Amino acid sequence: MKTRLSEWVRKNPMVAFFALAIMICFGTLFPAMYLIPGGNTTGQILTYYLSRITVYSPVIAGIWIVKFQNPGPHNVPFSRRLKVSLPVWLIAAIINVLSLKLTSPDGVSLAGLFLLSLPVALLPAWVIASAAYGSESLRSMLASLVRLRGKALYYLIALLTFPLVHIIGSVITSLMEGLGWFPQTAAGSDLMYIIPVTFFSVLLFSGGLNEEAGWRGFGQTRLQQKYSPLAAAGILWLGMVIWHIPNDLIQYQHGGYLLVRIGLYPFITILFCWIYNRTRGSIWAVAMFHASMNSMNPLMGLFPITTAGNILLIGFAVGVVLFDRMWRRLPEDHPAVYRPAQAVAGQSR
Repeated sequence: MKTRLSEWVRKNPMVAFFALAIMICFGTLFPAMYLIPGGNTTGQILTYYLSRITVYSPVIAGIWIVKFQNPGPHNVPFSRRLKVSLPVWLIAAIINVLSLKLTSPDGVSLAGLFLLSLPVALLPAWVIASAAYGSESLRSMLASLVRLRGKALYYLIALLTFPLVHIIGSVITSLMEGLGWFPQTAAGSDLMYIIPVTFFSVLLFSGGLNEEAGWRGFGQTRLQQKYSPLAAAGILWLGMVIWHIPNDLIQYQHGGYLLVRIGLYPFITILFCWIYNRTRGSIWAVAMFHASMNSMNPLMGLFPITTAGNILLIGFAVGVVLFDRMWRRLPEDHPAVYRPAQAVAGQSR
């Protein structure tokens, strides 16, 4: 049985990846949503931890498939792994405490939030330690987490695209409706705290490292071994739409699903793929892009999603497709195209 499964995974790594990511997502989030009583503290804590595993399912699936395909030994002393994982663990725990504090009732102790955050913070610590000291195949998949790639310009684009789209779209809409250039607000000081905390929380826990290390580090590189970036974006879009279903049942219960997931998300996925390729396969670049996108949520009252902003975003995506000719396959030696670790090692000798 194990031999048959191993052979099937080797022949169908992408199918196995999507199936495992979706299975983990559905298998953790649906029980958290519908089966666990949320009226007591134990149920709330269990639901919280299950939801954290849910959002980490893409990178968990990618790492598991890589280990399953290449189970070779790698003897790294625990002390060396600890030098990487311990600082990441503590920093991630602090970021998670600050994020939880934003939505916690007054009077909740920081010590309690810190204890709650420690198990969650193990997830980014584990991924980054795997990038530094995992097996050769695992380090190949996650290499860009420990060695930055690409030009700074594209990291800046990743950071600023969504804020500029929202702001410019809101300004255009305001001018067309005869309103002022910018809305009046008295929440500036609060936002100066909320936005950075939201950004780094998403970067590590809810859309950045946890998703992009799987969708890009594992998925896009392997898809681009056979398909063009444009085709890879289409396949990833379909897989991610299915993966998001449990979340979307809550998020879009009042409408907007077709506009976002079917109307806009294909173009957003193209931009993710483009930034990943332009930064020579940098997971951090697309993680920043994702974090920047989700960090706009606290600003929705000031700079909401507008038709003008959506047109700008779609126009940007169409522009990069045409400019980079994304219907053409990338060269085999491009860093964002999968090559077996043995082949990479052979070329470096």
